[in-house]
Amino acid sequence: MRIDSRKPKAAALSAALAVALLVGAGATDAHAATLSDTVGSAPSETTLVQPVDYRGDGYGSMQEWNASMEAKRDSLEMRAQIIMNMYGDYATDDECAVLQGCIDGAGSLLTMGEVDARSTELDELRTALEDAKCEALEAAEAAQASYYNAGYNPSYASAASYANGSGLTRSAGVNNYNGRRETYYSSNVLYHYRTGEWTQDSEGFWRDSDGYYVVAAGDMAQGSTFTGSKGDCKVYDSGCAAGTTDYYTGW
Repeated sequence: MRIDSRKPKAAALSAALAVALLVGAGATDAHAATLSDTVGSAPSETTLVQPVDYRGDGYGSMQEWNASMEAKRDSLEMRAQIIMNMYGDYATDDECAVLQGCIDGAGSLLTMGEVDARSTELDELRTALEDAKCEALEAAEAAQASYYNAGYNPSYASAASYANGSGLTRSAGVNNYNGRRETYYSSNVLYHYRTGEWTQDSEGFWRDSDGYYVVAAGDMAQGSTFTGSKGDCKVYDSGCAAGTTDYYTGW
């Protein structure tokens, strides 16, 4: 909208009318004040932004909508960063670009629909990367077993370590126990926000204050406990395929 400075009364009337319309449509006082200042300033091209339909999104006020939107953006960015840390080594360049886009661009999303769409895309990508990680670990396990079966004895440890009753080990990296597949993820890659509450045992596994092994399990509720190959485990995270237990380690 171009305002002619030669018509100050018309400009002032246009400013007042614009503010009234925005307030009536649900814009915040801050938005209205900003618009008023802009319209009443020196002649310039001013772009008016359509007010957010916060009522249509199910919110009682613009303040509630803003708070929820900010939380959703922050959650999207944090989840994308976690996925990048956990599965970046298994992602293609395009998949890494999607993750980086969520990390860098979450704050630029303007509608709830945009955030929800990105969130769904992120969930689908995480599932795909979980599968890619499992496939890579299976391939490594198979290669290790083939060396062992052929009579090779790697200097770091025998490949039999994953089947000798000691449970998941650093050298094997994969263990099957009681119908579940056990792997690990490292605090050197992903520092859980509660890591400071836990301690590492002599094997490098993180344990909580009650002695439970800290694990991730996508098919179990947060806080639930069960017995794994190492002992009693407690679920503090998700993000792995159903039937998989990810031990949190310092390796």
